[in-house]
Amino acid sequence: MKKALTGIFLAGFVFAEPVFMDGEWAKEFCRVWNNTPELVEKLGKSESWTKVPERRIFLYRKDCGPDKVVQLTIKNEGGKATCVYGGWKKDEKTKEDFMLWADTQRWLEMGRGEYGPMRAMVLGRLSFEGPRGVAMNNMGPFEAFLKAIDDVKSNTTKCP
Repeated sequence: MKKALTGIFLAGFVFAEPVFMDGEWAKEFCRVWNNTPELVEKLGKSESWTKVPERRIFLYRKDCGPDKVVQLTIKNEGGKATCVYGGWKKDEKTKEDFMLWADTQRWLEMGRGEYGPMRAMVLGRLSFEGPRGVAMNNMGPFEAFLKAIDDVKSNTTKCP
């Protein structure tokens, strides 16, 4: 029985996919964020989102435990919300930041667009801490954020 190789093939080398929601995954997700107009442009023009110059979004896989948290740092400048850092958690959460966690299966379902953030939270599939008013005012970008999760190919079979 052959085992399939997973990873990125470039110039004759196979690079392993990052583990879902590890530091390398977060770095790649930052790149995806910056190529998603719904996030960069819409959040960059959102009065509620841009009331602070920088926000952090912390994420983790509930079934892997809360000790492996990744961080996205989003800088609000010049009408754009740009991801300037993606990696392992390096800062403490403030009242202006967000913490999101869900089981791996739920993250993948949201990434595939099977349901949006409101349904996920109502059904208890996505847990959330942070400024609720900001999140409610930016539901379109929040949904785009969840769908972008599927854009980073990763190994979901093991924990970070």
